[in-house]
Amino acid sequence: MMLRKGPACPQCRGATAVELALVLPFLMFLFVIAIDYARVFYYGVILENCARNGAYYASNYPNASYLYNDIYGYKNLDDAIFKDAANLVNPAKPDDNPKYVLTYSYTLDGDYTATPLPSGYVKLTMNWTFRTITQFPGVPGNVALQRTVIMKMAPSLPQF
Repeated sequence: MMLRKGPACPQCRGATAVELALVLPFLMFLFVIAIDYARVFYYGVILENCARNGAYYASNYPNASYLYNDIYGYKNLDDAIFKDAANLVNPAKPDDNPKYVLTYSYTLDGDYTATPLPSGYVKLTMNWTFRTITQFPGVPGNVALQRTVIMKMAPSLPQF
């Protein structure tokens, strides 16, 4: 049996290059879409972590403000929420930064002032708009991300 060197037929010499030139833009488009898809989940996890940190801080756990500064390094609620959000916060565009809503389960005192229930819960909801890399028809340019964390209030520790 005799083996041929080169292409099977001399007339088909550039067919592979033409096929690659036709398919490559579509493959690159799929690649960029896959990257955007993965980025949505990545930023969703970051938003979830920020909401969890904020709810943990707001639940007054473990009831000692000195522990927050010494162990966790949080100065206040905003610091607790946005400590992990370095990739989400843009100082040049503050309107694009994540927003949060914090609610407590309340009880009304005799003078009708709301105080958090010690056996209640904290609910922190974070919203952020993700902007995609691709701006093609049929591909959404913005994706609204929302994450909510509900955490039980910590029991009061005895004061020493």
